[in-house]
Amino acid sequence: MRSNQRRPGRPSLLTPERADAIVRACAVGANTILAAEAAGVSRATIARWIARGRAAAEAREDGEPADPRDEAYVDLHRRVELARSQMATRALARVLQAGAGSLVLDERVRTYTDPVTGLNVEEQQMRYLRPDWRAAAWWLARVFPEHYGPNAKSFNQVLDEFDAQELHGDRGHAGSDELAGLAERLQLALAQPTLDTPAAEFSSLGPSEVA
Repeated sequence: MRSNQRRPGRPSLLTPERADAIVRACAVGANTILAAEAAGVSRATIARWIARGRAAAEAREDGEPADPRDEAYVDLHRRVELARSQMATRALARVLQAGAGSLVLDERVRTYTDPVTGLNVEEQQMRYLRPDWRAAAWWLARVFPEHYGPNAKSFNQVLDEFDAQELHGDRGHAGSDELAGLAERLQLALAQPTLDTPAAEFSSLGPSEVA
């Protein structure tokens, strides 16, 4: 149970102005050090503020009563998380656009008079970045590192490992009962006299093998 009792101390340095400065810095992708400089506090101070807000938010989700003294820290934590996620989403969209060649570099409107109709025409012209497969590769390596990262295994390596596991692991355990039953049936068959062996037992041989 998280205790709501706090020792009295000096007033918090977390003011609405500092919170806004931190959120603005995070919204443009600044790291913790730059966000701290923008707010005029240390990196450790921001880390404590956000950690306190995260802990209080998680405690509320677990059903513990809210402490009004944590409100500013919870709000900061949530705003920073939102700003960072929105920034990351926008940056990711630009990476994927660069990979597909749909990233707009320049956009302008050309106005001219149509020689046939005599009417003024506005034509939108856009210049795109050339498709770059490296942008898509960068995204794949970070989102799916097990398949496309620097330590990813080839398809043949995965198949070889699967075959090895099947041969020495799962297949050996799964087939142990079957092998034991086969050995028992083989011993029974060998114990029978040769003359008593019916001809039907050889029906599994094909015509070419019998001949």
